Amino acid sequence: MPSATVLENRLNTLYSQYESLRPDSSDADLEKFASLFSNNCTVFLKSMREAEDPDLNRQAIVSTLREMMKDQYLEKRKVVSQTINEQDSRVFIEMENRYNIHSKVLDNFPETLVATFDDEGLVDTFKLYSCRSHIVMMIQAATGEGPYSEEMMK
Repeated sequence: MPSATVLENRLNTLYSQYESLRPDSSDADLEKFASLFSNNCTVFLKSMREAEDPDLNRQAIVSTLREMMKDQYLEKRKVVSQTINEQDSRVFIEMENRYNIHSKVLDNFPETLVATFDDEGLVDTFKLYSCRSHIVMMIQAATGEGPYSEEMMK
């Protein structure tokens, strides 16, 4: 069972790599990021809003990242608070992150992560909780495609 320090360091490494990824990142860069997850992981990179469609392996993570980064990528993670349950290898993190969405910055975006780790210290579950409405509106403003009415977008 990994110690609290090991778990914290693993997430710091994961987010450091995540912050370096861009739409033009190589497959090798995406695979390096995905290698921080267990082979049989359950991952929600966008949010738990996609609760019925998690990524269940490393290749799915790479595919999701490639698709997501067409619209958005993480520029900077800011940890507000964090709790680590060493017994369950579970980490809870409150964050205010900065995203780039079609060249526009969304700063202090509130997200909460609940992550668990396997015995090797690889991420086993990654559940990101947030309200993506602001992100979706910014994507729609940039692409013209999305769920919001013309009136709402004014």
